[in-house]
Amino acid sequence: MTSLAFENRIILITGGLGGIGVEVARHFLDRGGHVVVSDRAGAGSEAAAARDGRAGYVSLDVTSEAGWHDAVNGIVAAHGKLDVLVNIAGVFTPGIPFEQMTLAQWRHHMDVNLDGSFLGCSIAMAAMGKTGGGAIVNFSSGLAEIMLSDGGAYCVSKAAVLALTRLAAKAGGKHRVRVNAVLPGAIDTPMLWGNLREGQDPQALIDMLVKQHPIGRIGQTTDVAQAVGFLCDPANSFVTGALLAVDGGQLVD
Repeated sequence: MTSLAFENRIILITGGLGGIGVEVARHFLDRGGHVVVSDRAGAGSEAAAARDGRAGYVSLDVTSEAGWHDAVNGIVAAHGKLDVLVNIAGVFTPGIPFEQMTLAQWRHHMDVNLDGSFLGCSIAMAAMGKTGGGAIVNFSSGLAEIMLSDGGAYCVSKAAVLALTRLAAKAGGKHRVRVNAVLPGAIDTPMLWGNLREGQDPQALIDMLVKQHPIGRIGQTTDVAQAVGFLCDPANSFVTGALLAVDGGQLVD
């Protein structure tokens, strides 16, 4: 029988219409949570179909401070609180050699991946602190530690998210807000398939990625959702500042 660990919990998921976001939302819904998914305007809000009235959608540009305030304030006004924030929204533009990357490309990754996570942490933390606390999970990446020379902005932005997570965990203690991060490895999502080069055999890409994961496969969205659920579960209330690799051992070496 599925546990109802998140019954009566209000959860906001950014990037909630992406491959991982949909699975994370399903994980919380299956465990009794009330989920609000967010994504960019026009990203397909119809995908956030309600389940027994426990799912909703809000348009959110994570780089907008005003947008964050509107989203969080709206959730608190509607539900009385916000218990969980999962910061999934992110961008990754592969195939840009470091020496050819423009400042605009660099800043775009920082704006979405780092600044978006910062805004979510700070604004959600303030709201959670007024209603008894909560849990935040940021999304970093194994590439925060494995530097990819043609994905430099992504790597650096995700490395900065790890520092942000540790800082926010320290700041969040007095508000009874726990802040942790996950570092996914290669996960079977549209973002991963964006790495497929023109003319490249899809199986060759998978074979290359599998070799980087000692467990012998790439990850599935369910693997990540389970880890997020663990970090947000009220039963794990002593876990904060954790940086959890969900990568089949990719970072072991």
